[in-house]
Amino acid sequence: MKKNFESEKILEIVFIIIVVLAIIILLLTTILNNKLNGKEDFIYLENMTISNEYRQDYLLLKSEDDYYNYFNKMPTSNIDFINNNYILVSIPYDECAEKKIEPTGYKINNNDIEINFRYTKECGCPPTYAKTMFYLLKVSKELNNANIKVNYLARNNMSCPYSTTVDKPIIYLYPEEETNIIVKLNHPELITTSYPKYENEWNVLAKPDGTLIDNKTGRKLYALYWEGQNSNLKVEKDGFVVSGKDTIKFLEEKLEVLGLTEKEAEEFIIYWLPKLEKNKYNYIRFQTIEEINNYMSLEIAPKPDTIIRVLMNYKKLDNKIEVQEQILSTPVRKGFTVVEWGGSEIK
Repeated sequence: MKKNFESEKILEIVFIIIVVLAIIILLLTTILNNKLNGKEDFIYLENMTISNEYRQDYLLLKSEDDYYNYFNKMPTSNIDFINNNYILVSIPYDECAEKKIEPTGYKINNNDIEINFRYTKECGCPPTYAKTMFYLLKVSKELNNANIKVNYLARNNMSCPYSTTVDKPIIYLYPEEETNIIVKLNHPELITTSYPKYENEWNVLAKPDGTLIDNKTGRKLYALYWEGQNSNLKVEKDGFVVSGKDTIKFLEEKLEVLGLTEKEAEEFIIYWLPKLEKNKYNYIRFQTIEEINNYMSLEIAPKPDTIIRVLMNYKKLDNKIEVQEQILSTPVRKGFTVVEWGGSEIK
């Protein structure tokens, strides 16, 4: 009996030793992986802003001049361009839905650089990607060109109970002369986010160059912004199937056909490009004006001479599918013109 008890104690001690060793090995492996992956080579840039005309999401910076051209300020003393080049990584994120964002490592294979970021997904609001986080990754001074891929992945598999959202519709107003304008959305119950805060209507003073003044607050604006819920989206018989790497060329061409100016198209592309180009293929379709008005019609006073509404639906694809090519028409911009763009992912 005593012998059995001693044997059990020995087994218990051995088991504890094995568990402790396993934990130590796991910790050492984690530490080693972080070091090998170069997590310590990332420099976080706080409170940084950039000029729209120079915006790129991922960029190789090789000198202080490159840094200055992007941020319009000189780098701090801990950024050493004598011994290093730097990969600039900008991460659009939503401060409500995405938390604890940090780089977890990177891999370099000749000019191909893969950078990994992780975040914790939280429920509470639909993501709007209204914030941007900037990091610099130290790389060799000998690296002069870089094909950069950034993986931005959630640590957790939380599923939030949202229907599909219509992301970032913004409305530009271009009157022929300075005019007080009232803008109303016909289904305010679907609105999840807006700026300025939508309360029955927007009331603004609009100038011919598109500048807006909120008559309630006196704040200067360049557009009106809203997002809303929309669960009635699916792959239709027509549209386009576009390779992720061809996104820029496709959007530049189609947005011109749909009547956007280069400035409006640039803002559209800057927002949607990170979501589209990372996919192997995308099904893309632009809603007709009738479909958009059925979902969320606009009531504007005084009445515009031209209204251009561009609402893009897309679905990530691993393989090509066959669809009829969508026929697009080009509006004629004349007189008091209203332009709106936005989009949705088909779940």
